[in-house]
Amino acid sequence: MVQFRKDLEDFETYKIEKVASHNLGDNENRLIDWSGLLEEAVKEIPLSDLLYYGDNQYRELIEAYADYFGVKPCHVVQGVGSDQMIHTIVTTFLQAGDAILTLEPDFFMYRVFSQVHGANILSYPLDWQDGQPSLSADKVLDFAQEKKAKLIILSNPNNPASIAYEARELEKIVAGFEGIVVVDEAYIDFADVESLVGKINQYDNLIVLRTLSKAFGLAGLRLGFALSCERLAVEIDKVLAPYSMPNITAKIGVQALKHRDKVEKSVAAIKEIRQDFLDFLKQQPQMMVLPSQANFVAFTAPYAKEIFEAGLAQDFNFKYYTDGPMKGYIRMGIGRPDEMKIMKEIISSVRRQQQSK
Repeated sequence: MVQFRKDLEDFETYKIEKVASHNLGDNENRLIDWSGLLEEAVKEIPLSDLLYYGDNQYRELIEAYADYFGVKPCHVVQGVGSDQMIHTIVTTFLQAGDAILTLEPDFFMYRVFSQVHGANILSYPLDWQDGQPSLSADKVLDFAQEKKAKLIILSNPNNPASIAYEARELEKIVAGFEGIVVVDEAYIDFADVESLVGKINQYDNLIVLRTLSKAFGLAGLRLGFALSCERLAVEIDKVLAPYSMPNITAKIGVQALKHRDKVEKSVAAIKEIRQDFLDFLKQQPQMMVLPSQANFVAFTAPYAKEIFEAGLAQDFNFKYYTDGPMKGYIRMGIGRPDEMKIMKEIISSVRRQQQSK
């Protein structure tokens, strides 16, 4: 009889039954207009890109991304979304049984990839002060030393809490930790805090993850990057599967990177809509709202579950947490102005119903 891994028996296939008309659950950029991008890219895609493996170093893409951030190509490794980069980093630097440390709450896929690899995943619970989670570098370092962690991974801004950490606090963790520190900056474009990309040459244990899925609004392209000193980049690239990225994906990515102004304009629009929605949420009775630095917001109220159910009824998709440190919280992406208008109406209707009881 075929035997399966006992440690994975609780895993479930990560699929969704249908895509909601108003998908605010995946934190996509629903404002950016990429009409014309495919036409631009097609001009640069020869038939040979479909017939042959081609350049498995993806030089043009790497050079374009390095130029975008002002780093050298030797500091950049490409991946099929940040997810592949996370999986590859875990595989590169950890052996089965090694301890990897993340925060609680944080991105659930850190746990998934670590468990698949056989690493020992540990969570440091963030302190909640004045109704929001806060990060203490000293406490994280003490915990990491006590548990003999070999790698620390965390998101900044934090997914799902939407808050952001100051660069100096994160840098303190990098400087004080002997192992690898991975800072996932998927949402940093929407934040008012400094990126750590400028520190990758200062520290030989720092890896910064970035993606084209959020600010760039190209989630379906599945294109992510790891930025680090050259020594770490070489080690990650050793483990990355050859020809791991479709040539077409790389070519579209190159074209998208030429439109910095489009991305920046879209980010500014999302931040404006976010602030308007945050102002609305703060006006609702008994509602606790976290200070968002991402393209989503996190909030809770005694009637949060009713908001979630009312949203589902109108074909909205967003997160409602039933356990963990964010139990009772909603995580909702910032959508188009019309979508956020409808969501305000849904929340107001639920609030009135609750008040009338």
